[in-house]
Amino acid sequence: MWNVLLENSTAASGSGWEMWLIIGIALVALVVFMLLSGRKNKNSRREYMEQLDAIGPGNKVKTAGGICGIVVEVCDDNTFIIETGSEKSGKSYIKMDRELIAQTDAKGPTQIAREEAEAKRKAEKEAKEAAKRGEAPAAPAEEKPAEAPAEEKPAETPAEEQAAPSEEK
Repeated sequence: MWNVLLENSTAASGSGWEMWLIIGIALVALVVFMLLSGRKNKNSRREYMEQLDAIGPGNKVKTAGGICGIVVEVCDDNTFIIETGSEKSGKSYIKMDRELIAQTDAKGPTQIAREEAEAKRKAEKEAKEAAKRGEAPAAPAEEKPAEAPAEEKPAETPAEEQAAPSEEK
């Protein structure tokens, strides 16, 4: 690349504007990359903090030191009490600082929202593919209970239909 820059600057009979253009584009690309990288790091840090806030008793965790266990208690001073071991080998309890948690199965609000949006996108994609094939789209099992209003009753069986008028009288 430097050979191209040197050839362009020496071949140009004067200002060498091509070299300055390439340097300017490279600098703009570097600044944009740094800005986007910083935003991504900020978002991942925010999600990590949300995950730590969502940890409660019963969540599985892994510490930065490699200790795996289950959270038994969340203390007020930003610490957790973690249960490690098993019934057979013997259980032990360790008090760990909140910031030492490296991995957990707890999910923060941002992660839950992202997973719901991903599931919705997947369901829409499957519905479009089913429509292209000419099939009736299958409604996801998760959304059926949420969409059904509480006032609706399931279809009554013939025995229930006969009992219903006598109850009204």
